[in-house]
Amino acid sequence: MELRHFRYFVAVAEELHFRRAAERLNISQPPLSQQIRLLELELGTDLFERTNKRVALTQAGRLFLPEARAAIAQAEHAAEVARKAELGELGELRIGFFPSAPLLPEFAKAIRTYREKNSGVGLILNELESREQIIALAEERADIAVVRSITAPVLLAGIVSRLITEEPLVVALRADHVLGRRRVISIEQLADEPFVFYGDRMGVVLPQIVLELCRSAGYEPRVSQLANANTTMLGLVAAGVGIAIIPRALARLAHKDIAVRPLKQQKATIAAWVLWDSRRQSLLVEKFLRLI
Repeated sequence: MELRHFRYFVAVAEELHFRRAAERLNISQPPLSQQIRLLELELGTDLFERTNKRVALTQAGRLFLPEARAAIAQAEHAAEVARKAELGELGELRIGFFPSAPLLPEFAKAIRTYREKNSGVGLILNELESREQIIALAEERADIAVVRSITAPVLLAGIVSRLITEEPLVVALRADHVLGRRRVISIEQLADEPFVFYGDRMGVVLPQIVLELCRSAGYEPRVSQLANANTTMLGLVAAGVGIAIIPRALARLAHKDIAVRPLKQQKATIAAWVLWDSRRQSLLVEKFLRLI
């Protein structure tokens, strides 16, 4: 039984006239009659009562008609799904990102615009530390990764990267801190300050940059407390536990008890990169890459 048999049957059932059904299908009448007869033989029952004056549906034909229409509709839907998938209009796009990535304007705008323009695509968003994202990409558990890295990430064969933005680092401190009176703060001025520092679960890139900045000024940061979440870090700063050096986007979470000041040093930045596997690139991936 083929899909065309369903179409032929439905046409005859709706017209109740073989000639009109043949014209509607743009075929000649004899082949149509033959195909309907073959369908009946395959089903083992008559679908039509035929006389010289009329064509009518049998009981089996009346019951078969809604099923045939449903089969045609499902086949058309399946074809439409395949076409839309080929055009990148349907499917799933799995994106991994570091915890504060949604605060980056470039990332947030790309996600928002992608959703607006591709309503048939499900975005699967997973918050992961940058190293875990690269592993997920290599193991084909992610299609795109958004990571922090000082320089272009060293990656496995086939995985490529593109720079999204270089984000300045800033100093977060209590609003009543004496250094809050300054418009810009240098790393040297923080030598005697207690630091709220990055814990193990916050990755290695930012701690490495902050350590190198402090060491370039001739000191090791005096860590008063470790934090393993962005909100915890800012909360501890607001409580006066210490100061913190954070990406500028993260300062969007600061509240009235926290002052944020630019860091004077050149190259006090952290880069964000988008990664994907060029061997598995699809229209879904390409559309997101164009946006970000």
